[in-house]
Amino acid sequence: MLLEREQELAVLNEAVAEAGAGAGVLVVVEGGTGTGTTALLNRLAERATATGALVLRSGGIPAERSVPFGVLRRLVLPLVAERDLPAPLLTAVPPIAAGPDQAGPDGEAGAVRADTLHWLHILFAGLSAERSVVLAVDDLGWVDDDSLEALAHLAARLDGLRMLLAVVRKDGLGTRDPLVGEITAAATHRVRVCGLSRRGTAALVTRHLGDGCPEEFRRTCHDITGGRPKDLRVLCDRARLRRLGAPHWHPQRLRELGESLRRERLLSMLRREPVLDAFLKATAVLADQATDDLVARLAGLTRQQCAYAREVLTHTWPPEPGQDRAAHTRAACAVVLQAMGDEESSRRHRKASAVLDACGAGPEEVALPLLHVDRLGDPWEIHQLRAAAAAARRRGAPETAVRYLGRALVDVPAGSHVRAELLYELGVTELDLQSPVAGRHFVQAARLMPRLRRRAEVVSSTPMDIVRSDPEVAALVRETAAGLGTPREGDRQGSYLAMRLEARARYAGLEDPGLVTSATRRLLDLDEQRHVASAAERELRTVLVFSAAMGGQSDHRTVAKMARQVLEEEPAHGALSGLALELLPPVLYCTDSPQFVASWLAAARLHAAQEGNATTLSRIEAVQGLALLSRGEVGAARECGVRALALAEGGTPRDRVHATLVQGHVALAVSDAALAERLLEPAEPAADLRMFALFGALKGMLAEDRGNLPVALAHYLDCGRVLERAGWVNPAFAHWQVRVALIHHRAARTADALAAARSHHERALAWGAPTALSRALRLLGMVTEGAPGIELLRQAVDVVETEGSRLELAHALTELGRRLQRESLPDGDRLFRRGRRLAAELVNAPVDAGTGSPARTEQALTAGLTPAERRVAERAARGLSNREIAEELETSLRAVERHLTSSYRKFRITGREQLAHAMGMDATR
Repeated sequence: MLLEREQELAVLNEAVAEAGAGAGVLVVVEGGTGTGTTALLNRLAERATATGALVLRSGGIPAERSVPFGVLRRLVLPLVAERDLPAPLLTAVPPIAAGPDQAGPDGEAGAVRADTLHWLHILFAGLSAERSVVLAVDDLGWVDDDSLEALAHLAARLDGLRMLLAVVRKDGLGTRDPLVGEITAAATHRVRVCGLSRRGTAALVTRHLGDGCPEEFRRTCHDITGGRPKDLRVLCDRARLRRLGAPHWHPQRLRELGESLRRERLLSMLRREPVLDAFLKATAVLADQATDDLVARLAGLTRQQCAYAREVLTHTWPPEPGQDRAAHTRAACAVVLQAMGDEESSRRHRKASAVLDACGAGPEEVALPLLHVDRLGDPWEIHQLRAAAAAARRRGAPETAVRYLGRALVDVPAGSHVRAELLYELGVTELDLQSPVAGRHFVQAARLMPRLRRRAEVVSSTPMDIVRSDPEVAALVRETAAGLGTPREGDRQGSYLAMRLEARARYAGLEDPGLVTSATRRLLDLDEQRHVASAAERELRTVLVFSAAMGGQSDHRTVAKMARQVLEEEPAHGALSGLALELLPPVLYCTDSPQFVASWLAAARLHAAQEGNATTLSRIEAVQGLALLSRGEVGAARECGVRALALAEGGTPRDRVHATLVQGHVALAVSDAALAERLLEPAEPAADLRMFALFGALKGMLAEDRGNLPVALAHYLDCGRVLERAGWVNPAFAHWQVRVALIHHRAARTADALAAARSHHERALAWGAPTALSRALRLLGMVTEGAPGIELLRQAVDVVETEGSRLELAHALTELGRRLQRESLPDGDRLFRRGRRLAAELVNAPVDAGTGSPARTEQALTAGLTPAERRVAERAARGLSNREIAEELETSLRAVERHLTSSYRKFRITGREQLAHAMGMDATR
């Protein structure tokens, strides 16, 4: 009994009746695979046989589609063999009865074909004169071309014959064949067969599995099969065999069974259809690169065969509901790949790579199939993977590049030079990902390099942060530098490598007191051999200048000059990823030379903005803040620090180091406990010695703020011991020493306070920078009683009156004024007010949002005027005399004269009359 096929059976019964009445009938039964089209054709044959009609049946077979007249031969040969033909026709049997090799010479083929078609028409016309004739042909899509032509010939000549031609046309197969279209166009009756409804599915499942089948189980059966009766019967039989039905009923396992059956059906079809097998395997291997031409070339098929394979796939393995053609093909390819053995998979993927290379595909396209080869042995394959990795890096996909290189490394011999190069390339690529294993791969690569010079090239290209953070890499740098030795005169490459190695060795040893102490001497040696500096020499000079600054043993002017030379030779765009942006700003900060970095920093900001790198922009904002802090402009520096932290948000702790340093120095400069607490909240380990010193000073300051002086002193002394042990004794960064002296002073330990203050003063004198010296004098004056203390405070004011940090000047003025007030001496109130007013101005300085600098005229910014010079120059440009300016700014006449002289020099003018024009101001303003 056929379920839900009443309407279809009625149409078929009507067609049989019409054929018996003498009307030629052509019935086309259409539907998808497994929907029951064959069952309906069988029911039609049974009905016709019951009426006494002669029923002849045949069907297309995939394996015989190339056999001429194969389907037609199966229709008529039984009649010929039985000689059950009318007497006049016995002598008219054409060569169709013979084998395909006996059809005659090529020249006779057309005549034979015409005779065969004519004979067929005479044959069935004669047979239908005695009784109804029914020809039932299953699946036009598999019928050979000669038989299709014969069926089309008959379909056009059925009128007036007691004959019924019934054919099945499955969805997706043969739909583009013109002969199939010609036959279906002549249909007098059409039957469209669809899957069963949910109710019909439930009835069929109940018939197979019993009445107790739950609704969820029946619904799952329908979802899996789409209501196709053939698939439903197979599913139910397998479910019963696997005991998925009563009494427990397992819908989830039933779904897994359905997927398994679907895969089985496809694999079974592939064993019968070699064209489809070759097509799907080529498509699966090529994956996203599968185009018609590439698939045909790899599979060894013609385009027509590829089109045929697609039709066969759609016909025999129909897509699931809502699945488009591309998704359907991908699902079939996944089944094929899963069933393919390792050896066959490797062979086909290797061939795919060769085909792609021959067709001119890009490096990554060629290399993709090689990722699925079980063992690489050909050097060409390793080369392709390396080329693909380079291409992936160029397009900004380091993860993909690591995948290519990692695959290549699997099959490369352990001690080969190729492995060394692959490890080096892998390390370089992992740097883009900030992977912690990059350093290990650099070390492994260098150890395998057969030549010392090549090893030096690899080690000297190791990024600085890896050298400093990985002790094994640092040891390798020192070992390689020792092995390379001093290059002979004229060996430019050797000198270049030696300098790069020395730069890395010294960078790794920034906390080595021996290397810190020797930095100045090494800089002087380089100056004696001065020539156009290479990138390696600039790198080395940058590290040396920083070490010399931290050591604080040289005169600050010498160090500032060397830093300026490096900046002048360092391209701003190159510094974005180099050492200059990290190491030189602190040098300029402690040498009171922020003006040297202004134009260089503006160019670096422009390049960073064009690249859109938030981390680099954060560093530039931090450097800008440090430069502002060096001039004492705390408010502007704070805003730069805030912007720097915002830009570094979401980055690594290392990305936030520069911004944290600026904000930390701001907190120390103005004793901002709230800011210090925010900076210490994450409790991240210190990234380097600068961060350790900063965090120690901030913790001490917070303890002081809470009144816990012993804890504060412990923090400061701990910080000092670590810095002293590393040789970092520059007074500009010795906040701990200043705080130690003040704590001793507050605790009335005068001798200890004086000892700490004098030690700090001695170092400041040796260093000589105005800000550091003024701070040391102010400290010594604060812990020294009486007139000597006042004199020291006056000296502190004089030192920074014309250069150095304006905030230090404010502190010195305030402290001097406070001491004079306490001693009831003249000028105490005036100096105290002036210091407090200047400090408030610096803390609340208006900021230019575009540059992160206090608001100044464009001309003043361009010329590099300091805030103090700008204030004096603006008043002079408005026509005020030097004495009027000194009184308004509450400064000395000598300081005004110095500021004006410096402004003239920077503007390259000779006197006051040109100042208004140079400042871009109206003289009457």
